[in-house]
Formats: sequence, C-alpha cells, structure tokens
Amino acid sequence: MKERIMGVASLCLLAALAGCVSQGAHDQSLRELQSAKSDYERIRVQNEGLTKQLMSVKESNGKLKEEIEKVSAQIPPLNEAIVKERQAGEGRLKDLERQVKELTASKKAVAHELEVAKQRYEDSLKIQKRQAKELKEREQSSLIQPPTQPAKPAAPPAPEPPQPSATSAPASDQLVDINKATPAELTLALELAREDSDRLVKNRPYKTKEELVTKAGIAKATVDKIKDRITVGP
Repeated sequence: MKERIMGVASLCLLAALAGCVSQGAHDQSLRELQSAKSDYERIRVQNEGLTKQLMSVKESNGKLKEEIEKVSAQIPPLNEAIVKERQAGEGRLKDLERQVKELTASKKAVAHELEVAKQRYEDSLKIQKRQAKELKEREQSSLIQPPTQPAKPAAPPAPEPPQPSATSAPASDQLVDINKATPAELTLALELAREDSDRLVKNRPYKTKEELVTKAGIAKATVDKIKDRITVGP
C-alpha cells in the first residue's frame, strides 16, 4: 500500500513538472491519492488495533505464566499432603483390620465360653437330678424297718442293727476331687459359695489342700470346714 501511495505521488510530481497533465488526469490522480490515503488510514487504525491486541495478549501471557508458576509451586505440597493422607488411610485400614481380627477372635472365645457354660449347666442339672433321686431313695429306705425276730424266753433280746440314715455313705463316696469336680458339684457337695467355687476351678491344678488358701485365695476357715470331704487327685 505504501508503494502504491508513493507511486501516485511520483506521478503527480512528474505531471506537475511536465506541465502537460490534463485536468481529467489531475482529478483522477487526486481521487487515487485520496483513496490511497483512506486505505492508509484504515490500515494504520487496524495496525494500532492489532498492536493493542498484541500487547493485551502479551499481558495475558505474562499473567498466565505467573499463574502457572504459582500452581506449579503449589503442586509439591499437594503431592506431599496426598502421600501423607494415603499413608494415614493405609494405617487406619490396617488398624481396622486388626480390630476385626481381634473382635472375631473374641467372638469365638465368647462362643466357646458360652458352650462350656451351657455344658456345665446341663451337667449341674444332671447332678442335681441324680442327687435328688439318691436322696429320695435314701429317705425311702430309711422309712423301711428291718423285720424283728421273735424273742426266745431263755435268751436276751438281740440288739437291733443300726438303721441306715439319709446322710450315711462310705467315706470314699463323700470325697470330692478338687482337681476334677465341676463348680456345681463343689457348690452342692461342699456347700461352697459360687465365688469360691469359681476361684477354685480357675486356679487349678492343686497339689495339696493348703493351696486352696495360698493359691485360690479361699478363706482358711472355709478350707478347714471342707478339708475332710475333699481329696487332691492327679
């Protein structure tokens, strides 16, 4: 465009110098010059607009670089925080898994204890029924008197044999093995309190009767009361 304007200006100058340019050619040259001037002005305005846009783009580019630098500076701390959070999550997961295992083991132990307690309860019921039956049989047998023999005139009457009592039994049958008896047997046969029976069973085995005091923590007066009715088995 600049070359066009310069060309038109040169033609005008030559025409003026030569003095032989016609009026029509002069007017045509003016119109072309005015058109070139308008084009030049329009291009100049466009150039200024493009220059402003370029400067705006450069400013935006600079701001974008600053934002990128800020974000880049924030990435390492975020990565570190993510790693720490992941490690903490893994630690919590392991802790939860450990708790699940412990609870599962506790559940199994409780179920086993419940089964053992149920079995002991059933054994206690059987023992109570058996002892009640034995007591009933002894009471019935004590009510039956042995037949009396007719007395002879010349001989004194024979002494009556001792009557069986409900509590009479061989000494060996009354001994309770403290290393084998169940809590129900200890409570019923030895008339021990439930707490003493539980402590006696919990601290097995025993080698001597005195260990009921030193090892199980049962009162000495209680041990003295039952020591003739107990035995220490293997």
